[in-house]
Amino acid sequence: MKVSPSLISSRLEQLENQILECDSAGAYSYHVDVMDGHFVPNITVGPDFVKAVRRSTTKPIEVHLMIERPDHYYKSFIDAGADILTVHSECLINFADLNKKIYAEGKKMGIAVNPETQISDILPDFYGAELLVIMSVHPGFSYQKFLDYVKPKISESRQIIDSRNLGIQIEIDGGVNDVTGSECAKLGADILVSASYIFSNGIKEPIQKLKSLQRV
Repeated sequence: MKVSPSLISSRLEQLENQILECDSAGAYSYHVDVMDGHFVPNITVGPDFVKAVRRSTTKPIEVHLMIERPDHYYKSFIDAGADILTVHSECLINFADLNKKIYAEGKKMGIAVNPETQISDILPDFYGAELLVIMSVHPGFSYQKFLDYVKPKISESRQIIDSRNLGIQIEIDGGVNDVTGSECAKLGADILVSASYIFSNGIKEPIQKLKSLQRV
């Protein structure tokens, strides 16, 4: 499995050292949650945080834009060093237009779906995104428990992507640990985002446990 540590649970005063630990343990990428206090009831970080992450690693940075108008702010995060911009399917924006703008910058777009959003609501072809992020918690806060009712959505997405040969990676975000991560892997996930499980348990061991999980 590919593992993407979510830096929302990192210790800011030790950010660079913790990223280096994640790199050494085999992290695939880094997940940065950006919240605006409107789309979700919390406020987190901005482009300057992404710049700090970029200075600390050469691995891909996925910026998860949990904001009302990602079409207004995507360029700031690209300029800061983001490689993938994930936007929510629930936003009231022109996804096709934003997709073109992101790709024109040489970057990739991900599309995220909240627990209650049906996969059928974002077809055809997931708005042309290269990453499908299935939220397994309600976005906005860390330390939430994995919502079991999203599991069928993972296998449904896997079937659609494979049957249409879309080449889209499936990422699971929220409440991921070695147990829930194993279940997601068996259902067809490609990337596991994990926050508190990694940063509250010594970084190296949890990353390696997640990496060792096998898809069926």
